[in-house]
Amino acid sequence: MPTIADTIARILAVNGVHRIFGLPGGEIAEIMAACRRLGLAFVLTRHENAACIMAGVTGELTRRPGVVLATVGPGATNLVNGAANAFLERAPLLVISAQVATSVAPALPHQRLDLEALFRPITKWSHTLTGKDTASTVQRALDIAVEGRPGPVYLALPEDVARLEEPPLDPRIGPYQAPTAVTPAGSDIDRAARMIAAARRPLAMVGVGVDPVATRPSLLRWLDAAQIPVAVTPKAKGLVAEDHPLFTATCTGMAGDRLFAELVREADLLIGVGFDPTEAIRPFYLERPFLSIAEYGVAEPAFVPALELIGGAGDTLEALAANPQGRHAWPPDTLPRFRQRLAAFLTPSRDCTELGLSPARVVGRLRDLTPRDAILTVDTGAHKLLVGQVWRSYLPQTYLVSHGLSTMGQALPAALAAKLARPDRAVVAVTGDGGLAMVLSELETASRLRLPVLVVVLCDQSLHLIRLHQERKGFQPAGVDFGPIDFAGVAPGLGCRGVRTRTWPDFDAAVVAALTADRPTVIEVPVDPADYNRML
Repeated sequence: MPTIADTIARILAVNGVHRIFGLPGGEIAEIMAACRRLGLAFVLTRHENAACIMAGVTGELTRRPGVVLATVGPGATNLVNGAANAFLERAPLLVISAQVATSVAPALPHQRLDLEALFRPITKWSHTLTGKDTASTVQRALDIAVEGRPGPVYLALPEDVARLEEPPLDPRIGPYQAPTAVTPAGSDIDRAARMIAAARRPLAMVGVGVDPVATRPSLLRWLDAAQIPVAVTPKAKGLVAEDHPLFTATCTGMAGDRLFAELVREADLLIGVGFDPTEAIRPFYLERPFLSIAEYGVAEPAFVPALELIGGAGDTLEALAANPQGRHAWPPDTLPRFRQRLAAFLTPSRDCTELGLSPARVVGRLRDLTPRDAILTVDTGAHKLLVGQVWRSYLPQTYLVSHGLSTMGQALPAALAAKLARPDRAVVAVTGDGGLAMVLSELETASRLRLPVLVVVLCDQSLHLIRLHQERKGFQPAGVDFGPIDFAGVAPGLGCRGVRTRTWPDFDAAVVAALTADRPTVIEVPVDPADYNRML
């Protein structure tokens, strides 16, 4: 008779899970063995947080839950940041950790924590498996992760429960079948059409709250029919190609946000297509009437859109595109003038100094040297605000960033997950020296898995975004500067190629070589933080 561990593995396999990320522990040996018997690969990382981020990014790319597995106690607690990241990044994720055996838990406090309670505030559902109805419980967890607003769920598996026997899997339990997308009421669509028609200067903002691949064709048809200027959030970069004639900017906290705020003040209606406040740095969306078109509700206690159309965004946009009435009166020079001002703002005053290269120029050169469909992962830090505006995205799911939680150390694990999911694509991670130091050991993971990602690390020996915050508040910078790390020298010790570039020809050559290399490459780039000081 199968064990509980066998049942969990079987449900994962039935739902199309191919790999599980994590770190082993004696308490999860049963479930690891059960997964291995069914051909589910276990991807070993060097830290549970990196494993959780990789699983979350897998969920973002596949629209099905990524799965992470960890042991009891510290193994589980190390997953907290990754779970919180998935919660605010709207990524479907199944988090499974061991728990102290129920037979000894009442008497043995060693590694005993209330894990179900720990994960409850940062998941859609938190539950401890008991050995009863395991198959339906795990299936329910997977379903919850993707229904409505995507996010993480948590299951605790006590060590002795994993070994219990359970009746064979109910044949009625099968792969997840997504419910038919709810279409907003026709009266609401008519009301939305009237709102758009009455607006003189509507502005669309595309965000994380839609299926990026499925929604994109309808979105582009609607934009072309309505001729409404559009911005994207960082999580939605690529849904509207950045050479589209109606594209304005990447919004919500990126470099040049002040200029975008001025554009918002000229608008008289904001149309959110998947716009989710989780990505906003400031509540600018409160300043104008707001129409929301998304797969889930985006209202917050102090933010209630004038109208929410919840359901299949593609069908809603098709209905609106079929009858594009309006008398929009954006001055004809508004978009060209805005783009010119933004481009001037993002133009570095110097290409390089004795301190290093211009980070804005590094990103621009990197974009010119990489394929149009390259996947970029971006870490949190001062550079993220530049990259979000300077890097041009043309296709959905080619720009991966932590923006809801904005956690550091995300870019490298995200790049590894992206390369596993899209092995035919060039994958580039842009990170700072502070962020890479947090996950440096995962370079060994990249090398072991033979994932030829390119990691560009911008080095200024400072947590520069925090420095800017301190200075803006009138404080003397403190606790933000650190010594140099020889990333180019460390990389070979972890199985990767390492290059340090101080000139533009060297940088170009290093990028070109890395894109055809058979193993990971780390390009260390000393940068002058003057761009951050001026543009942020």
